[in-house]
Amino acid sequence: MSLYLYLNEHWHADAWVAGGLIPINPASTYKSMERAGIFTPDENLIHKSVVDIRSLRGCVDVNPALGTRGLTMIGCEIDGVPIPDFFNADYYEDDGLILSFSSRLTGDLARKMKKKACVKIIDIEGLRRHLDETLGAQSTAGFCEYTGDHQRNHFLKSELDSWQAEYRLFWPIRERVEVQLRPGIAELVCTW
Repeated sequence: MSLYLYLNEHWHADAWVAGGLIPINPASTYKSMERAGIFTPDENLIHKSVVDIRSLRGCVDVNPALGTRGLTMIGCEIDGVPIPDFFNADYYEDDGLILSFSSRLTGDLARKMKKKACVKIIDIEGLRRHLDETLGAQSTAGFCEYTGDHQRNHFLKSELDSWQAEYRLFWPIRERVEVQLRPGIAELVCTW
């Protein structure tokens, strides 16, 4: 499995190739009102429900910042229209540190993300073990899936983001950190 990390500046590749400090940001860093490049309006949103919880506005206080967890509705109606029964629905924001890689290496991807360099990760499991140990927390790792419906989590994103072909590492830590990498984590493959 080849994974690539697109970087904002050419010199950012130095820490990945020769060793050095790298930042790891919370998911909320990448939240935006508009979908643009690496920024999305639904980053760090957990929306788990057979019914789009946002459709219940007016009946239920719907605000992901306040959080709705374990919502169950049985035999309910809104303005005389029945709502399908559902159980244990969630709609809330959940932040944590993420590192995102792509399984694709293309100049088009770099331009869409507004990145200037790309490194290929040599050993993703070794990197993961090192970061888990350094951060003192176990990461969750995997490829993102993409959907056309309302459901979201850290590994389930809108199909509008599928062009990223994203593989993520996620830690339940809410504050930005800087981590020291050893030399040889990655190799430089492209600059633009």
